[in-house]
Parts: sequence; C-alpha cells; structure tokens
Amino acid sequence: MRKRKIFLGAYLNYPNAQNLNCLALAKYLDKDKFEVFALSTHFGTRSLDVNVNLFHCKRPFRISKYIGFIWGVLNCEIIYLPKHREVSGWLLKFAQILGKKLFTTIEINMCDVSKYNMISNFSGIENLKKYFSYIPNIFGISKYLISQSNCEVKLNSNPLYLGVENDIFQSSSISKLSNIVFVGSLIKRKNLNEILDLAAKFHMLKFHIIGNGDLRQELEMNATDNVIFYGRLTQGRIADVLSEMDLHILLSRSEGFPKVILEAAAAAVPSMVYNDYGAEEWIHHNKNGFVLSRKQEVIEKINELILNPLLLVSNAKEAFKLAKKFSWRIQIKEWEKEISRLR
Repeated sequence: MRKRKIFLGAYLNYPNAQNLNCLALAKYLDKDKFEVFALSTHFGTRSLDVNVNLFHCKRPFRISKYIGFIWGVLNCEIIYLPKHREVSGWLLKFAQILGKKLFTTIEINMCDVSKYNMISNFSGIENLKKYFSYIPNIFGISKYLISQSNCEVKLNSNPLYLGVENDIFQSSSISKLSNIVFVGSLIKRKNLNEILDLAAKFHMLKFHIIGNGDLRQELEMNATDNVIFYGRLTQGRIADVLSEMDLHILLSRSEGFPKVILEAAAAAVPSMVYNDYGAEEWIHHNKNGFVLSRKQEVIEKINELILNPLLLVSNAKEAFKLAKKFSWRIQIKEWEKEISRLR
C-alpha cells in the first residue's frame, strides 16, 4: 500500500495547544498508511521521539518558517494547517493551485464579535472569509462551534474532536475538596479575577494557577496567600501537579473544546466551567463535571462540594471515563476516516 504524505503545519518541539495536538497526530497516525511531515523550531524545548520528517526552522525564524511551510506543501498531498496566524493566504492559494488536499480545524467561535474573536485578528469579516475560501475542508472541534458558524464560512458537518494522551497522566486520589487548579494563559479572556475572588472567599482551599501571560504580575499582586502561581510548565510537570488536585476550574466565557478539561479528566479531576460555549456536549452536570452559568452558582457548588465530598468523588470517577472516551488512540480513527474523505 502506498503511504500518503501528510504535512502537519505546526512546530512539534514547542509546547502550545496546536503544536501539542499535531505532535499527538504525528504519534498516533497509522504509519503503515501515512508518512508524516512537520516543523520544529530552533527555540523549542521538547526532544522528539516520533517517526516524522522534520524541517527545522532556524534563524531568522520569520523567514525560515515560510520556507518550512512551502517545504511541507511541496512534499505532501494532504496539508493540515491549524495555525491560522502563521499561514498567509498566498500559501493557501499556492497549495490550492497545486491540487493539495487542504484542511484545518476551528477551535473557537470564529463568528463571535462580542468576545475574543477571529474577525478582529483578520482585520475584518471580508478578510476572514477570503482566507478560509482557500480551504475546502474546515472542521469545528465541537458540534457547538459548527452550529455557531454564521458568518458565511462553511464548516464541515462533522466535528473533529481533539484527544488526550491518557498515558501521560496519573490518576488523582480525591477524598475531599482541598486543591483547585487553573491551567491556561493568564489573559483577560480567562476571567482569572473571578478565581482570585473565590480564593479570597474560600481561604481554607488552595488555588493553583499554572500558566503565564500579560496579567501575571497584576494577578500575583492581588492574590491572597492561598493562591500558588507556577508559571509555564512542561506537559509532564502539569501532569504531576494535576495528580495532586481535586477540581479544575475554568471560568472563561469563550472557548472551543478546552484541551485542559480532557487533561484534568485523564488525572481523574473533574472540571467546573461556564455554559457559554457548549460544554454540555461533553460535560454532564453533576455527573462528570459541573457546568454553571454565573459566579454565584460557582460559589454555591464549591460550598456543596465541601459539604458533600462524595459528589466530588463520583464526578472524578466519571471524568476519568470521559478522558478514556477521548483518548487519542480512539480519536485518531475518526481523523483518519475524515482525512480519507477530503476533497
């Protein structure tokens, strides 16, 4: 059987969401069916042990990365480009002219203008529509994102769910609520001030904040003594911290399908989130996590979990099952199926 050459347009040795997803794809795609091409960076920190063809983007990175993307397009028949800020429209048009099978994934509501939005990143709706007109296969990573696509960019009807590498995480032994964790960028959209307010109210609990960003200094200045800041951690270190946690909390109002929910679940840690972005699709309230609508409900639920630790324990067990369902070993089969159907 002839192997199909696929280019994963991300930097496998530098940890961020799209890069880590492509690293997982590179690891789990069937090597009897696919020959994988991808990028790495001169400032990356990961050592790679996956069987892929790599283009190493050297200094000056701004030029080298474009050469790397061209290299991937020229070498492969299937092109996956999830990093929209990294890829110019001319490269998409070039790939289209060459008859490549292009696809991408959308990880936030691209048409939402009331919150963090892609429209402003593209300097207007017309530029966004033109950019995505070059990509014939556009997948939302949840059913909710597909249903919210109302800005004349047509998404495929089936979602491509992201997965989690369960083997990296150790199951947490939860008996009562003591440690609450947030993992993500310390930016305004993540609504971290609400977490600081919770820490001030629940002084008997410890709140662990993993990540870095523009707001870190301000948050540290305003935090109470029961808030611990870790900065940016490797995925392995995040797994270690999660194994000591009892609850993951994410109070942003705009997300896609947050990868950290699955990572926490893989450590048997349930998540508490808001209901603004369709989280009910995978989190069943009071079964494998908690989907709430406002801050007062979060306060009430934390009080309930303190008084009723068995509810936390039962949700932790079901969260662990959720992570098993979304294991990359399972999700990769759906990816391979959709790749085989690309136009």
